[in-house]
Amino acid sequence: MKAIIKRYTKSIVIVAGMLMVCNLLSTLHPNVMKQVLDMDFTSNQIEQKILQAILVYVSIHILLVLLKNWRNIYINKVICNMLKDIRKKVFDKVLNFKMITFNKYNSSELYTRLTDDIDNLFDLFFGLLYMVVNNVLYIVFMMVMMFIANIHLAIISTIAIGIIAMVVLKSAQILGNLDNEVLKKRDKENKQFSELYNKNKLTYLFKLQHKNIEHTNELFDAELKLRRRYIFVHHFPYWILTLIQAIAIYVILYYALNIQTAISLGSIYLVLFYTKECKTPLEEIFNQLEELQTCFNSYKRVKALLEETKEEDIETGEYVEDLNGDIEFQNVSMRYQKELILQNISFHIKKGTKVTIAGRTGVGKTTLTNVLMKLYDIESGKILMNHHDIAKVSTKCLRSNISYISQTPYIFSDTVRNNITLGDSSITDEKINDLIQEIGVEEVFNKLKEGLDTKIKLSYGELQIIAFIRAILHKANIYIFDEPTSNMDLKTENMIQNIINQIAKTSTVIIIAHRKSTLENSDKIIYLKEGKIDMIVNK
Repeated sequence: MKAIIKRYTKSIVIVAGMLMVCNLLSTLHPNVMKQVLDMDFTSNQIEQKILQAILVYVSIHILLVLLKNWRNIYINKVICNMLKDIRKKVFDKVLNFKMITFNKYNSSELYTRLTDDIDNLFDLFFGLLYMVVNNVLYIVFMMVMMFIANIHLAIISTIAIGIIAMVVLKSAQILGNLDNEVLKKRDKENKQFSELYNKNKLTYLFKLQHKNIEHTNELFDAELKLRRRYIFVHHFPYWILTLIQAIAIYVILYYALNIQTAISLGSIYLVLFYTKECKTPLEEIFNQLEELQTCFNSYKRVKALLEETKEEDIETGEYVEDLNGDIEFQNVSMRYQKELILQNISFHIKKGTKVTIAGRTGVGKTTLTNVLMKLYDIESGKILMNHHDIAKVSTKCLRSNISYISQTPYIFSDTVRNNITLGDSSITDEKINDLIQEIGVEEVFNKLKEGLDTKIKLSYGELQIIAFIRAILHKANIYIFDEPTSNMDLKTENMIQNIINQIAKTSTVIIIAHRKSTLENSDKIIYLKEGKIDMIVNK
């Protein structure tokens, strides 16, 4: 974040200069009125002097309008460019997270930071530059003008402005804390909504609607209480500000009319005008500080993403021409946070064999394949591929030799063709159709009205077939299938098994599975129990 702001240092300096010039001009036109009020109306040249004052007054306003318009356009342009760079940097950062970093954030939280929080940065930068700094400068210039007009009256006005400023600051701090609590409540609500949406079938089957409604209403009630406190604190200071301002005006008039009676009418007008005028920028600062608290919380959340240190480096390491699928685990242990997931795992998978990883849920089957793909780092031991330690091999090189198909296929909302090719122009329609014929899944694709241009609207099994075709066409030496035939009918399962058998003829295949048919067709079965090798069966 600092690097992006530093890149725009010159633009920020220009903006600061424009703000100073605009605020100086804004404080000059009351001085023109002061000069008119202090004129000697018995003078012979009074008409000429008044005409000159009117000309100066009008010129200041015309110049001020032009400069403010230019200033606003320039500020918006600078901030939009900054946000574009921030959005790009954050998105690139998230895409390069290590898997362990992804696990720190739920999907709704990441989505909020990438969208709403970054949008709030516009209000932060624009509010900070245009509203807060602009109004602070305006108040400073007004106070300088008051001291030039009359020191005693300026001191009275300054004391009043100082009291008003302290009230504004304290209120803003209280509102900031309340806003932070509201944000935390909103995160809980988003998490609850996400769970309810993703688990709606479970809700209906177990008749949990009433319980979920009660829980959600509790969250709403908690937020409503915070909102009520927020509204009270938001409106409470206004009558205090008005009262302080009224007292200040009374004291200024009393002092000028009863104590120091030699003060000119123009000076009294100037101090009264600025005292009254200070209320508007202070109220704007007050309102803006409330929003800035929200925006600053967004800034800290975005900054936290940018400061994540666990990024994935896929380029560093050796590049091996052919990691041919010979895999060996040597006393591999892996810990996630404080929990030991894999313990001293050792086995050997020969090139071109089909191996099944079996065991109960939670014993480390998927974790074992994740460390093979370097999605997580191991704590000890070695993983060798074609006698090369994968810790020394570049991640990009390693993964270019592996195709992974999960239990839930990763499918984009796009055409069948684009989901298969993933933008690889070397994969032609002819290659896709040839593979469809070869593995015997023509029936699935013959149903597509628009052929490969059909938008994805398929069943689970058909989506899995597309995922398999995609994996085959993006050729690899090692194929990893995570529960490839779960939740499928027998016909689709047979299709998938035929595809796996075709792949196993030329590549190493690792399958995470429970089904008996999968176990029977494997060359080796590795049984895991509580993160350890329970048994290895060679056929």
